[in-house]
Amino acid sequence: MLPVMFTPVDRFSAAPSLQAQVARRSLLLRALAAFSLPGLALAQTGAGAMVAIPSDVQHDYERFVGAREPLAISQYGGPHARRDVVEFLLLQQALALGGQTQPLALLSMPSSARLQLEVRAGHAVCSATSYWREDFPAAEQELLFSQALLGEGEFEVGLYTAPGNARALAARSLQDLRALTFLSNRDWRVDWRTLEQLGIGKLLHAGNWDLMPRMVAGGRADVLLAPFQPGTDLALEVRGVRLLPIPGLKISMRGTRHYLLSARHQQGQAWKTALDAGLAQLRRQGVLRKAYEQSGFINLATEHWQRL
Repeated sequence: MLPVMFTPVDRFSAAPSLQAQVARRSLLLRALAAFSLPGLALAQTGAGAMVAIPSDVQHDYERFVGAREPLAISQYGGPHARRDVVEFLLLQQALALGGQTQPLALLSMPSSARLQLEVRAGHAVCSATSYWREDFPAAEQELLFSQALLGEGEFEVGLYTAPGNARALAARSLQDLRALTFLSNRDWRVDWRTLEQLGIGKLLHAGNWDLMPRMVAGGRADVLLAPFQPGTDLALEVRGVRLLPIPGLKISMRGTRHYLLSARHQQGQAWKTALDAGLAQLRRQGVLRKAYEQSGFINLATEHWQRL
């Protein structure tokens, strides 16, 4: 798939057009108004079509949106904004633009593996956030995939290390990085394959994301990959552990990111049609790029860093 291209003119010009279209769908606004109520246990209501969402994303999403109407939001930065959070917001906006008027209900999931099982089984019609297409090589009977939110090479990550790891922080080239020990999860096919293709020979497996920052902070590995974070120092904080990116270097991941839809759900194909139509509009209007930039995922502070 070709990379999605955005021009500077498109980048921040879409909000009035999106708001104008949303305003014409007042019925849909009322149907989805429940999303603006922080802390509402939508997953237990049973009303509407189920959207599977990681529990941590739901928590931050509710804090990010607060009392605002999700479909009227045109600024995607601020406290609690991150890639996963804005992707759920973009999902709702794309469905609205594609004419999908059914109310939604949230199915809160404790893990990515459980979320994927629920979508595959048809218990949820769609995922709230994006996944690598390459992680599902033989899922045609169970899953459908939306248009790409991020095209080949657009998903850039930082190389995060402990603030006291002077050797890692001093790395300035791929050759320097090859002398370091990296931590990843072999089940994350895109991450693992990207590191192997870069010639990283010291590659350790860890099965739990929450453990990884602690392992790096404790010196068991030098580096892990993570999306760039908002903030002036781009610091990554996970359960009290703070890591910093190696300055001047970033990695372009090999793969494309998509929402997952259930091929077994009776509304899966209809949702895919609506979602693809809405995503196409958001892409043309520059909203996708704007949302990823304002949330800190596409970080302009690293725009000129060396891309590996």
